[in-house]
Amino acid sequence: CGVVDWDETTLHEGDHEYFRKMMAQEVNAAVEGALAAGAKDIIVRDAHGSARNLLPDMVHPEAQLIRAWTRSPFSMMDGIDRGIDAVVFVGYHARAGTPHATLKHTMNGKIYHLKVNGQPVAEAEWNALIAGYFGVPVVFIAGDKAVCDYAKERFADIETVAVKEGLGKGVIGIHPSKAQALIRAGVEKAINRLGDFKPHILTAPYFVEIEFRREEDAYAGQWYPGAEVVNETTIGFRNEDFYECLRFFYFTHD
Repeated sequence: CGVVDWDETTLHEGDHEYFRKMMAQEVNAAVEGALAAGAKDIIVRDAHGSARNLLPDMVHPEAQLIRAWTRSPFSMMDGIDRGIDAVVFVGYHARAGTPHATLKHTMNGKIYHLKVNGQPVAEAEWNALIAGYFGVPVVFIAGDKAVCDYAKERFADIETVAVKEGLGKGVIGIHPSKAQALIRAGVEKAINRLGDFKPHILTAPYFVEIEFRREEDAYAGQWYPGAEVVNETTIGFRNEDFYECLRFFYFTHD
């Protein structure tokens, strides 16, 4: 809520100390909502930047915390293979190139577009596809208005909370206490209607394309076994198994 500049999101820079606390408050609001709906085992995955934004004592005592990058293809979705029933996204943003969105990007600064079967996808959808691979639905998302609108378009009746809206290089947003209350209520509602949601799964075969901003990044990625050169800045990969697509993306995009 209120994050508007990269130095507010980067470890040891700017106002990161303030905003990591706000991040923890929103995460804990989501945990409280899940607990109120009867959830028993909750895993929080710190999945921004260094993945070391949330300190252990910041997180609700009923939740487990995954910190730092494990170097697995599941990346931001580490823990999804541990018998999870539902996924909740907090602090999400729109994909690169989205109008009226704040801090819009796709994974990192190298990528301009990530596509699956010809459709540009945001991090939210890519991560939902990882969850879908394990048969797990995404039931809630909180972030800026642009990503919430995107999620409603791609995931039908998902519960959403828009805490801010892009305004040029700035944002207009709601008060943190209101954001936390809405997140808590939204997650509780989503978990209570878990049976209404289905995993996000696209039709195989899959064709994943990574359009880089720089030609040299595409050149380096083309050497991955099975990779295709689409054009000077874009590489692709086809497979019936989405897990193989995850491996391709993991080893070529960063």
